[in-house]
Amino acid sequence: MWRPYIVSNKYGERQVMRDTKLYDSKKKAISSMKKKNDRWMSLNYDDQFINEAGFEYGAVDVGSKKYKYPKGKEGNKKLLKFHDSPPKGFHRMPDGSIMKDSDMKY
Repeated sequence: MWRPYIVSNKYGERQVMRDTKLYDSKKKAISSMKKKNDRWMSLNYDDQFINEAGFEYGAVDVGSKKYKYPKGKEGNKKLLKFHDSPPKGFHRMPDGSIMKDSDMKY
């Protein structure tokens, strides 16, 4: 099962929030999160605010459990760290770019 989440970049700080519902696939989870956020944001904020938030979407595989990370602020911090980490087989460079491990020269 997949739990979708959203990352906001508003006010110079990155924050993550998780959805309460689980989905059968990563694609369905992310699609649902985007739709929910679009409806929420269009009801409560203007286009400028929405664009400045720079939303990023993702979903985490929770398996048979409800949560991969604990509920609350500390769990959200761990989820954000997961979201910002490079994919397996890649490495984040000091300038922030991502390079394939096999292309790195040690």
